[in-house]
Amino acid sequence: MKTVFTKRYDLRGNELARLGKTALLSKWIPLGNFRGGPGARCLLTLAVLHYCGGILYWFLGKYGDRLGLLRKIKNRFM
Repeated sequence: MKTVFTKRYDLRGNELARLGKTALLSKWIPLGNFRGGPGARCLLTLAVLHYCGGILYWFLGKYGDRLGLLRKIKNRFM
């Protein structure tokens, strides 16, 4: 028998699929404070941070001081 929670009481399984299913359902059925659900941009940002966040954190920690030029270029366009 599989348990639903890990030892730290986190839910097991694919979080993004569960959140996407709940977001799709909340578009038709109001689910309390979650009615309307997150937009596609929010779900995409969450997916990128979930799957690539560790690599981005490591990269910024190692090369963060050298990224000043890229930040200036980004700020010029945004």
